[in-house]
Amino acid sequence: MILRSDFPTLTQKLNDWFNEGARDAIADWTGKDFYDVGETDWEVFNTLNLYGLGRPSRVAEGAQFSSLTSEEGDSLSLTQIQYADRIGVTKRMRKFDRYDQISVIARGLSEGFFDAIDQSHADLLTNGFAGTSYTDVFGYAQSNLASDGVLLFSASHTNNLNANVFSNLITNSAATANPAISRDAIVKTISTGRKYRDPNKLNRPIKFDRVLVSATNHDLAQRIIFSAGVQGTDYVDSNPLRSDVNSLVMWSRLDVDAAGNDRSARWFMCDSRNVKKTLRSPFAQRPTMYPPEEINDSKTWEYTADMFYAMGADHPKNIAGSTGAN
Repeated sequence: MILRSDFPTLTQKLNDWFNEGARDAIADWTGKDFYDVGETDWEVFNTLNLYGLGRPSRVAEGAQFSSLTSEEGDSLSLTQIQYADRIGVTKRMRKFDRYDQISVIARGLSEGFFDAIDQSHADLLTNGFAGTSYTDVFGYAQSNLASDGVLLFSASHTNNLNANVFSNLITNSAATANPAISRDAIVKTISTGRKYRDPNKLNRPIKFDRVLVSATNHDLAQRIIFSAGVQGTDYVDSNPLRSDVNSLVMWSRLDVDAAGNDRSARWFMCDSRNVKKTLRSPFAQRPTMYPPEEINDSKTWEYTADMFYAMGADHPKNIAGSTGAN
């Protein structure tokens, strides 16, 4: 029987089980490889992205140097939101030493936090093509706009310097937007990224070297990218995508979003070095468990857990997406 005197020992065990569950869930947390999930002390997390507007200018002798001003960029503000859950260690569990049950619910508590975080990260991508918001995994409205006030994936992203626009919708060589995943579309996206020009018309190459797909499309994507020859042909020609794409990532949470919508055809390419400058998800507190401060009438010892985090899209040039509808 677990007695009141065993409370400190039980609490330590629960923390150990919670942390074990968190460790395993973090290992499967794909979103952390694409989002900036660093810690912050700011309740409102602010960024300023100048999207490469700064460049030197020729200066005549004695002339004033040119300057870069923040008005040329976009800012992003994300407010930390608290999420919480709890588990109960009942009197029956304690009376009959049901450590087998207690350990399961403690691990499940931490796994639930990280599974929800990972689904929220996937859903921002799969729901980034229409509307201005969607219902997230927690049941609330989540904005799907980038810092320029335009949909995360759009053909008309703006800047604050001039009327130039750019697209981060994936197209194929026929200029068809939102194509199904194919070698042609991957090659076109790589080329388009390398030719990207900032609002001052200076070439700022985007290296789309990572492909992100659902579990449904993973086998096809593997054959497209890693076949020794050009996939789907009898040619002996080598397949240069094997060097142009340094990683193919299968993210099963892309198959179905939190609302139950089939998103399996959607796929994405990103610049692995800079994608975290686009996808932001700062934490003021990672999931943490706390012991009960009082015992309720049912004699249940209730352990709580909470976290503070936010999520949003900064300047979108470092990731491109397709619904796969065409």
